[in-house]
Amino acid sequence: MRVFASTVLACVAAFAVAASPSTSDALRTIASKAEASHSDAVLVQQGTRTLLDTSTDTPVALMSATKSIVALAIGLLIDDGRLASLDTPVSAIYPEWAQGRKRAITVRMLLDHTSGLQNVANAGVELEGAPDLVQLALAAELDSEPGAAFAYNNKATNLLTGIVGTLAGEPIDAYLGRRLFAPLGITGTTWMRDAAGTPMGMAGLAMSARDLAKIGRLVLDRGLAPDGTRLLAADYVDRMLAPGARSPEVGLLWWRNAAWERFTLRAEAAGLLEAKSVAPDVRAAVLATAGRTFDSRADLVASLARSLGAQWADRYGTEITARGIRLTDLFETERGPVRAFSANGFLGQYLVIVPERDLVAVRQIERRDTHVAADDYPDFVADVLRLADSLR
Repeated sequence: MRVFASTVLACVAAFAVAASPSTSDALRTIASKAEASHSDAVLVQQGTRTLLDTSTDTPVALMSATKSIVALAIGLLIDDGRLASLDTPVSAIYPEWAQGRKRAITVRMLLDHTSGLQNVANAGVELEGAPDLVQLALAAELDSEPGAAFAYNNKATNLLTGIVGTLAGEPIDAYLGRRLFAPLGITGTTWMRDAAGTPMGMAGLAMSARDLAKIGRLVLDRGLAPDGTRLLAADYVDRMLAPGARSPEVGLLWWRNAAWERFTLRAEAAGLLEAKSVAPDVRAAVLATAGRTFDSRADLVASLARSLGAQWADRYGTEITARGIRLTDLFETERGPVRAFSANGFLGQYLVIVPERDLVAVRQIERRDTHVAADDYPDFVADVLRLADSLR
């Protein structure tokens, strides 16, 4: 394990911006939690200054943060004139959807999780090892009307890499490599494919922390490379980070992070859980939160994890998410203003940008058999925002 604390001290000494006690404390907090959670890489940059760096050039699997990179490829298709707009029906690309309710599904709906496609919350149950993820998505039934509701959907995002391959005339890894990665100096990436040879959309891209930070800088600078070259249209970046049609928490495969959140169990939660036949242990874990106000999503998740044990994520996904129950159906949610945007993945893969402070932060962790949580550092975004508050 790298010596996180000494790295912070070196950064404090090297950069005047980190000399204030509040900034020093914020960096120490990130470093300490990163070390405690067995992080493999942490990188924090403000503009051209590096405030904290324990990274190497070793690629780490981004897990679901891959989805946010896929969203960039859709923007490139529009820039290149290969995709008319976000509201292009998917049936224009895959004619088998021209019949029935699926003809209403647009590319935008795949990006903002409103397609309505049937989806199993745990990707390992249905998607990992499937021979052709694009065909699996095309054959899926609908759980809800297209565009009607937000539901995080791994299956739908796999269809996006098929769309990129079809319209670009080359797989998404080659397309992004040529149009984005090479101009940014990003090298050494790998991308998992299904048996049909299509790169995955739900996960599968591996990239080093330093290269991932270059993606963050590109998004923060609204599509401009460090040398001033425009690589992606600014208006697409704006649309990508704008609130989705059915959830203010997500844009187009990028998360929108509020300055603060508060969660309180709704009075009608018990009736909803019973009506949806949620298993007794999960029902009890949710109802055990009654009378409490949680000041962050991480605190709420920690409460559920304590009640349900090591497999809480699978239990919650199977009994809550897979039954079409959203967190906001169970908990009254208050949110402050959006201050950061992030790409997130299983085990706590994070790319966070805070535009008002010109801040880019990355946290990565390799998958190990010893992991007991879906996110080993659930309050990384909150800690980055506290750091942002300390910076001038």
